[in-house]
Amino acid sequence: MSRGSHLPITPDEADAAFEPLAKFEHVVLAVSGGPDSMALLVLASEWRQRRNGAPPSLSVATVDHGLRPESPREAEFVASEARRLGLPHVTLPWTGEKPSRGIPDAARRARYRLLDDHARALSASDVAVVTAHHQGDQAETFAMRLARGAGVNGLAGMPAERMLHEGSTVSLVRPLLAFAKSRLIATLEARGLSSVDDPSNTDHRYERARMRSALSDLDAAGISPAALATSARRLGEAEAALRFADECFAATLALSFGNEVFAAFDRNSFRAGPALLRQRLLASLIARYGGASERPDLVEIEDLTAKLQTEDKSTATLGGVMVSSGSRFVRVWREAGRLTQSDLILSPGESRTWDRRFIVQRAADAIGAVKVRPLGAENYARIAGRLAAKYRPPSRAAHALPSFWQGDDLVAVPSLAPFAVASQVSLEEAGCQLKALAAAAAC
Repeated sequence: MSRGSHLPITPDEADAAFEPLAKFEHVVLAVSGGPDSMALLVLASEWRQRRNGAPPSLSVATVDHGLRPESPREAEFVASEARRLGLPHVTLPWTGEKPSRGIPDAARRARYRLLDDHARALSASDVAVVTAHHQGDQAETFAMRLARGAGVNGLAGMPAERMLHEGSTVSLVRPLLAFAKSRLIATLEARGLSSVDDPSNTDHRYERARMRSALSDLDAAGISPAALATSARRLGEAEAALRFADECFAATLALSFGNEVFAAFDRNSFRAGPALLRQRLLASLIARYGGASERPDLVEIEDLTAKLQTEDKSTATLGGVMVSSGSRFVRVWREAGRLTQSDLILSPGESRTWDRRFIVQRAADAIGAVKVRPLGAENYARIAGRLAAKYRPPSRAAHALPSFWQGDDLVAVPSLAPFAVASQVSLEEAGCQLKALAAAAAC
């Protein structure tokens, strides 16, 4: 390890790292109390001072996962340090029953959900959540995904900026990815600041802790976290090039999205494309139409792509979707049997997420609440005659759509409105709105 890896981060380095935050109106610093996030806290505070009142404004949030008895005390430690720096602080508790397995992943999802809810509740119209992920985190993520046989997208590692999660309007920014953890620690030490230790960081029951230990052995053999992080960055550049190729390939397919009821594309043009681009297209459509279902493994995508290449006509289910290949087109839609979405009650002015595919809304000036539930086969049969026969979507694609009800009366199926016969009663009701999240993601 070079001597430079132990030096504190300089003001010039910090200014360059935090410059992408200048476009936001407000920034929420996610600070747990560990050395990484405490370095983020002090560096961001100093950066704000050097900006002499220019935006963004800063605040601090600590998620208390409630998994250890020390966590409330650690949250108060962060609150105290934030007050000392003149920054407002809030503690966000993860309440409710905790899972017995998969705790790190569940905690991560809960953390991002709480941060997203908090950020969106702020008055700022353009807000970002900032985390202290660093070069070592990037290397660990790369190595864990490599162990699972990930493709280019997975090995690209963590981007410096993305949306906080699918469908969110809040940006997640990671300004410290280029810095080694040792430099973050040196930054704290140079200022005489302390931090807290999370024992789970060295608990080998957790995958990331095991990988962190393994990487220390690789570092001694010359495969450093910096080298792995560089590979992740370069694969990120390759992924950007592949996204451009994805767009060019999709343009050859007559790809349509059927008002998010179903996707369709030309089968022969699909077969003519490179295998990798065919796999990525299928993966993106499965992510888009699969809703809250678990994403399939890359090997499953590869097998399905090969099947579509060799079989003239076929049907398959994967990742919560049905993939149907005919003589001319391949169609993809949500598999109704995989829906786990429970019924929702929407009061006037309320909006909720449906199956991680749609935001369902009740207008503020609407009269009374509505229930939102899957349309289903029986109810679709009742309204199928109101759809134009020539343009009617596959019937099974309609079964998993959200429908709006008042009592026993079906009042709206907004997704099907474009397919309705003009002379028939509308499938939309003024107070019921639907917004597709259209969260496509490559494999």
